[in-house]
Amino acid sequence: MELIYYRLLSEGSIYLIAVFSFLIAGLFYLSSIGKRRFKVPANLFFLLAFLMVSIYILKAWFVTGQPPFKTMFQSLVFLVWNISLIYFVLEKTENLYFLGGFVSLFNLFILIFSMVFTDIVKINLPPALQSVWFIPHVVLYFAGYSFLFIGFLMSGLYLLFPERRYLGEAHWSGQLWKDYDIFSYRAIVYGFMFLTLGLSIGAIWAKGAWGSFWSWDPKENWALITWFVYLTYLHMRYVRNWKGKRAAILSIIGFAVVVMTYIGVNYLPSAQSALHAYQ
Repeated sequence: MELIYYRLLSEGSIYLIAVFSFLIAGLFYLSSIGKRRFKVPANLFFLLAFLMVSIYILKAWFVTGQPPFKTMFQSLVFLVWNISLIYFVLEKTENLYFLGGFVSLFNLFILIFSMVFTDIVKINLPPALQSVWFIPHVVLYFAGYSFLFIGFLMSGLYLLFPERRYLGEAHWSGQLWKDYDIFSYRAIVYGFMFLTLGLSIGAIWAKGAWGSFWSWDPKENWALITWFVYLTYLHMRYVRNWKGKRAAILSIIGFAVVVMTYIGVNYLPSAQSALHAYQ
């Protein structure tokens, strides 16, 4: 906790504002469930947090002269940015306002969790990563992870509240009904699409940089495992008509594999010297 406290202070006012804005937004969102009294302030604080994270990323990009995606700390901040953007678009287009509290507090957790990782102000990317494929590869993967997080969240709600299968703006107003299972599936479809694009670009990039489409890097292998888990989810849903509880459990397992791919793999001995390992 002491490390987090000093890290929080060292990151400056922009980061502090983002952290506390997500906290306040989350409390407002949760207080608004069924009432909508605090929807406007919840949205405002969420947007303020998103703006601060955006400024923080742009500032880091300007200072280092390269995309701030290489270190674990940078990638976690970028993950928060992606989740925030995708959630807010879904809130406005799909009326998923009730998810705001969970998303805000998760983002708060990620920003605090990121502080346990030391960061390097300037780290030169190796020649193989100085490619036009670097940014689209990372952006597509993090968009995929963000959609899969939404799918995971909806699946968790499905299992936690089986008696309230439907929840949304109109669960209280009677105007619009949302099905946890359907929305989890839709989010996973988008997430899988982005994972597929990211994986394909990575293979093309690898061919140009190292002469082969696949190098059996630990991160690559786990990325492929993640892709197959979600392919299995979609296959079982289409072919075996897996819905409801079974689909939700498989969705949660899939996101656990995502966490392993994203964070857990970095602690494997074989990944320490890999290009995909976060600094």
